[in-house]
Amino acid sequence: MTHFKKLAALALVLPFTAGAAFAQADSSAPGAETQAAPSAEASSPATLDTNNDGKADAWDRDSNGTADAWDVDSDGKPDKFDDDGDGKPDKTSR
Repeated sequence: MTHFKKLAALALVLPFTAGAAFAQADSSAPGAETQAAPSAEASSPATLDTNNDGKADAWDRDSNGTADAWDVDSDGKPDKFDDDGDGKPDKTSR
């Protein structure tokens, strides 16, 4: 009777584990990243390394490819902003 219970349990569990393995294999297929839902990072502004030190020090808040917020004191938060669109920090900071 114990052997029968083990076989029954295996018969119930096996389809679920196989399905999970196939789902994981499909997500690693080429082009899967274009089908995936956007992550939370996709909704945040792009970070840029404008001084090439390996750390993000600027943000592209309007997604035009140009930095419009800068971290000048290296605390990880923007300190200077470009709200008038000239590509340079405005004289008045927030």
